[in-house]
Amino acid sequence: MNQKKRILVAGGDLRYGYTAASLADHLETYAVGFQSAVSEKVQLVETSAEDLPLCDVLVLPMPVSDDGILVNAPFSQRNISIRGLLSALKPGALVLGGKFGKSQGIFDQAGIETADYLAREEFSTRNAVPTAEGAIQIMLEEMPCTICGSQILILGFGRIGSRLAATLHAMGAEVTVAARNVVKRAEAEMLGCQSITFSGLENAVKHADVICNTVPALVLTEPILQQIQQNALILDLASKPGGVDWDAAQTLGKRVIWALSLPGKTAPVTAGEIIAKTILHILDERGMLDA
Repeated sequence: MNQKKRILVAGGDLRYGYTAASLADHLETYAVGFQSAVSEKVQLVETSAEDLPLCDVLVLPMPVSDDGILVNAPFSQRNISIRGLLSALKPGALVLGGKFGKSQGIFDQAGIETADYLAREEFSTRNAVPTAEGAIQIMLEEMPCTICGSQILILGFGRIGSRLAATLHAMGAEVTVAARNVVKRAEAEMLGCQSITFSGLENAVKHADVICNTVPALVLTEPILQQIQQNALILDLASKPGGVDWDAAQTLGKRVIWALSLPGKTAPVTAGEIIAKTILHILDERGMLDA
């Protein structure tokens, strides 16, 4: 019988501790960049080359790195060099991460295969749930009134926007969705929401108690920000660069929260399990789960 594949989870926020714990049910699992393990099945290791086990799979966080040199590892007491991790990889090893960015060149130069789990539809669909719930948690904490009866404007109707719209509508909010695609606007209307094009944004923002942006491009420009109520909450859920003109918002005194990596903050257990499920599917597709 073949031995279980060996996997190393390097860096990441709290959800990656739970990712490692979920993977440990299927693979011999190690983790680096954490002060404590969330499961006795996960073996913590140091970043020095002699302590790193030779692994079949390396799992990196999302984003993999801010500078293309060090792994994004907020809980690590030491810097984790991306190049330093190469010594932990067996020949033919697979590296999994979310948004490789500048670090991609390191693996390309070394001839190491990479796969971006963030690009997987199954991940994005599942991850929309904790993201939407995390956004609602922020609203409940920041709003002086109930969600029920509030005017909420959602920019974009992708996986997160659609999940958020459905949940807020069910909670009694008066939801308006801005979407470019006519089919997406029709889908929003079928949920019981109002829909507009982005050309109607400047007027729509005047009436909103909360504006939730899911579009990773500048949509809340200074002219539009000027039309937003002074006490309205602007919640940006988009990945970098976000969708808000931050300088203009600050000058105008608008209340903006850029809620990056919400699942890792509000639901790390579920978020970690979602990452693990996606990783296991990738490995299964490559025939790497045979014990």
